[in-house]
Amino acid sequence: MKRRFLILIVITAMLLSGCTHQEKAVSAPPAPTQEVKPDNVYNTMSETAAHYGITHENYPRIDGSTSTQGIAMAINQAMYRYLENENLPMEVSKTVPSYKRLIAGEVELILVPYPSAAVLALAQESGVELEFHPVAAEALIFITPAENPADNITGDQVRTIYLDYGIRSWSELGGSDKELIPICRNADSGSQSQLDNLVLHDQPMHPGIQKNYVELTMEGMLELVAFYHHGGLDGKPTDSYALGYTLYTYLQNMNEVTEIGSRLKILSFEGVEPTEENIAKGSYSLADGYYAVVRKDLPAAHSARGILKWLQSDEAAAAIKARGFIPKQDRTKLSW
Repeated sequence: MKRRFLILIVITAMLLSGCTHQEKAVSAPPAPTQEVKPDNVYNTMSETAAHYGITHENYPRIDGSTSTQGIAMAINQAMYRYLENENLPMEVSKTVPSYKRLIAGEVELILVPYPSAAVLALAQESGVELEFHPVAAEALIFITPAENPADNITGDQVRTIYLDYGIRSWSELGGSDKELIPICRNADSGSQSQLDNLVLHDQPMHPGIQKNYVELTMEGMLELVAFYHHGGLDGKPTDSYALGYTLYTYLQNMNEVTEIGSRLKILSFEGVEPTEENIAKGSYSLADGYYAVVRKDLPAAHSARGILKWLQSDEAAAAIKARGFIPKQDRTKLSW
């Protein structure tokens, strides 16, 4: 009997020891964990955004032209703490499609050159009034290969070339007796809108030029003008020099990346060279600008209006200038 009692005590002690061991295992303190940042850390807004009432949730839908993508990037960089945020403007719809999206209510703000008469007519037909806010200076320029001895072109000559295809030799523009090849842009491009507004006055371009010498991209225009006389991909030189047009700031920015400017000559227009100084003070007659455009019925409290307020600030002017643009504040004489 005594032996059974001792066995029972031993078994009980063993069971109690096992339970105690399990309790200690369960109640052991957890291992220290590393701090984990939330997935949306890159969507953290800046103090500037807070000042203008911009949040990640209400960040406006922004679109624009190829040439103004740098301004859209400047806005984004000012509003976010991190470049990798979800609203980084990696793509744009280009000038006319952006206007159409704004008119349709698909976006709230676009950054573009001034529209063509056709776009303004579309807005009127749609019952939409557009509101224009100047952001940066810009200018339409005419370009030709660097080897071309011609230096100047006039408005009458541009109209004769692109409306009538009436000038076929560079000798009529003070150059050598080589064929003049007039390259044009597609109708919905920003540079084409500028040509229509400032020089052609919305008259239709010669169909032969539109059919045979159209270039669909801004970068392609620079390359085609620079190398057309070399024969392009087939490598057969031609007895010609091309004429094209683009936007001043775009060419300067592209030159920093590709050095294409060394292969091109910018022609004076009506005897005035399109320098940054001449564009800023308005002595170059084809100077216009880039605009932030919204619908006039956009609510006063909308975040896009916060962006508009920032664009009028000295901080915005510095950010825009840092990206190679001429801020509107630098335009001392040009009327908006």
